[in-house]
Amino acid sequence: MGRTLKANRGGGWIPVSMAGVFLLLFFSGIFFYVRWSKDVWEKDERLRIKEVLLSLRTSIENELFAHIYYTRSVAAYVSLHPDLDDNEYHNLAAELVRDDPIIQSMSLSPGGVLSVIYPNEGLEEVLGLDLFAHPERRKIVEKTIETGRTFVAGPVELVEGGSAFISYTPVFDKTKEGDPEFWGVSDIVIRRDDLFDVAGVEALSHGASISLRGFDGKGAEGEVFFGAPEVFDEDPVEVTVQLPDGEWILAGCPTGGWTDYIEHHSITLSMMAGSSVVISVLVGFLASFILRLRASARQLNALNEDKTRLLSIIAHDLRSPISAISGLTGTMMDTDESGMSPDVRESVRMIDGCAEEGLLLLENLLDWVRSREDGEMTEFTEIDVGAVCEETTGAFAAAAEAKSVQVVNRVLGKSVRFDKRVLSTVLRNLVSNAVKFSPNGEVVEIISRVYGIEKLEILVQDHGCGMSAEKVNRLILGENRGSYRGMESDQGAGIGLMLCQDLLHACGELLFIESEEGKGTVVSFTVPA
Repeated sequence: MGRTLKANRGGGWIPVSMAGVFLLLFFSGIFFYVRWSKDVWEKDERLRIKEVLLSLRTSIENELFAHIYYTRSVAAYVSLHPDLDDNEYHNLAAELVRDDPIIQSMSLSPGGVLSVIYPNEGLEEVLGLDLFAHPERRKIVEKTIETGRTFVAGPVELVEGGSAFISYTPVFDKTKEGDPEFWGVSDIVIRRDDLFDVAGVEALSHGASISLRGFDGKGAEGEVFFGAPEVFDEDPVEVTVQLPDGEWILAGCPTGGWTDYIEHHSITLSMMAGSSVVISVLVGFLASFILRLRASARQLNALNEDKTRLLSIIAHDLRSPISAISGLTGTMMDTDESGMSPDVRESVRMIDGCAEEGLLLLENLLDWVRSREDGEMTEFTEIDVGAVCEETTGAFAAAAEAKSVQVVNRVLGKSVRFDKRVLSTVLRNLVSNAVKFSPNGEVVEIISRVYGIEKLEILVQDHGCGMSAEKVNRLILGENRGSYRGMESDQGAGIGLMLCQDLLHACGELLFIESEEGKGTVVSFTVPA
């Protein structure tokens, strides 16, 4: 009848698969979160760097145009005083650029030949330089003559060291009648690094890598002349710096590049990834636990089926012989002419009592197991309590007569809505216990009384050996299932009271016990009136 059940070992892949699926979902969520978060961060960074570049552009343009103004002022003065001598020019230049932090020098080139320079200390060797003889400068001069605008060239490497921008402004003689004639060129040398220092490029960068391109004002087509050329390869934010004739491109990106986001959030991302792994492993353990639980449930169901078959065997195969023994002993006791001696007759009586007790115990066991198995198995109908009590007293008439105990039913004409099987089982057990624990010649009573507004209380009262308060508490709490000795050789296992409690509890009612040693016991319960 026993069976051996084994867990499905092939299901071991399910927890691993679930852990893998959750890990994949978590990593996918992290991936999309990183993409979204990085996009938000990049937009914010672009907006921030744009503000930085706009501020830098304003500062650079202000400083550059403020110094280009010097060449325009000189050009305007010379156009009205084309015959000024070197001393006059030195005085004029000194008034304009003396102690200027970014001006290297100023010079005049009548007819395109550099003739006078301020200051001239250390620069005498450049005097006499023909601008038209130099290919690059020739293009610049010719362009300034053509457009009449100032042109910013460079930056170029200076002989004395360093790098500088040269601002060329054409000078036209306006003292003669007719169209002004080209007189020469006024230029100013602006030190590159000093220009950017005064403009605050370093101070205003605020964590951004800055670069400038547009050599000779060629804009995007010109070479990079400030900052790292790699900035223009990293999808930078760009703004245009306007020149009198041409433009520069000012570009910027985060100091660590656009991948800087991952480096700054590496700890958070690592914690998210680690948490995902831990949660996925826990999910795998949970799935494994659920599978084992389901396997255990299947094993339990199989065991319950075996138990049900065992109970069927007990119910059908044991009840019949015990009932036959009880019937046979009862017949022997009822026969006066049996010729049995008193000793034999007493033995038969004891056998009959044991058979009745065994049959009651068997019925209680089966009822208790069925109540635990079926759960809510109650069926409420209109029943006559008095009639059920009368059936119970009749069932125990022989056992009571054998002990000279009288069972009196004082419940008459009481109708309630209750489960008849539960009521019969409870009364059967309570009356059986009362008879068992009553001395010869005593009376067992079944009494009823009104309990509250909608309840009827049924009491089974005996005057037997009684119990201590401690034993009553243990019985009610189900903490003592040992054997209890009644009057003479009668014994009880306590399972009857346990069954009564469970059945009444299933019907929403309670069992009460009042007892005192040597004075008897009253067991009561309520039913809906």
